[in-house]
Amino acid sequence: MISRQNILALLFLCLSVFASTTTALVAPSPIRRTAAATSTTLAATALQRPAASTVLERSQQKQRRNDSNEQRVGGDAWEVRIYNDGLNTREYVARSLVKVVGISELTAYQTMMQAHKNGIAAVGRWAFEVAELYHDGLQKNGIVSDLVPVDESS
Repeated sequence: MISRQNILALLFLCLSVFASTTTALVAPSPIRRTAAATSTTLAATALQRPAASTVLERSQQKQRRNDSNEQRVGGDAWEVRIYNDGLNTREYVARSLVKVVGISELTAYQTMMQAHKNGIAAVGRWAFEVAELYHDGLQKNGIVSDLVPVDESS
């Protein structure tokens, strides 16, 4: 029968090998191998990772939107566009489009696939207030989107 101390030593060895073979995602933390150490302590120290910011700062997003609001010249049509991102599943994007914008499931699927294949897709064109409402709703659901004025002269 293997003792608890031997199991902990084996776990420590496996974690050490794993940490040395992967890229430097986590800073090595000192782990003492004593009889009092528990697997919970080892697991907790092995899973500590630095917090990575994958989302743009909200102040930057609001500043860009405020800049575009100040440049509101031309027509009343605004286009909401979504982008392909590596974070959300295709199903989640399509369901979010149905929930927020209220388009049919088929249209949502087609829009999502266009964004998936081309990197960008137009969701629709609306008056500024409606387009802004949809844009904010999509962003609250984690969908990468933007709001752009439509040049109706071309």
